[in-house]
Amino acid sequence: MIHLERVNIEDAERIVEVKRLAYTDEDIRFGGGRGEKLKYVGNIDFINWCMNRFHLYKIMLDGTIIGTFWLDHETDERLNYFELQDFCIAPEYHNRGYGAQALELMEKLHPDIKIWSLSTSTFSVRNQHLYEKMGYI
Repeated sequence: MIHLERVNIEDAERIVEVKRLAYTDEDIRFGGGRGEKLKYVGNIDFINWCMNRFHLYKIMLDGTIIGTFWLDHETDERLNYFELQDFCIAPEYHNRGYGAQALELMEKLHPDIKIWSLSTSTFSVRNQHLYEKMGYI
């Protein structure tokens, strides 16, 4: 069973690693393998910036960080609104239902949020499939 926790600075290296693994996998499978999207992985400074600006979460399984995402109000400041961004899970944990579980937990953590939007790159075929499977449009 997975659970969600807010990211702290001690998690930054693992978060960057998870993002690098996930983005590399997506790039190889669906982006032509050119590495163009890897520039969006970020670094420890970027993770720190996100922690201070957004609701940055880690997806945990048996004490291991297997994924990450953040929630923000950048495009809409209504109190009942969040945008899900940068959702990724390390490839070794794909196809086990963890993404769906994480989205369900995310919604339960924020029952006051009634309007959700999603942001994902066009080459992120896995995320698009997951979001549609979970009922997002």
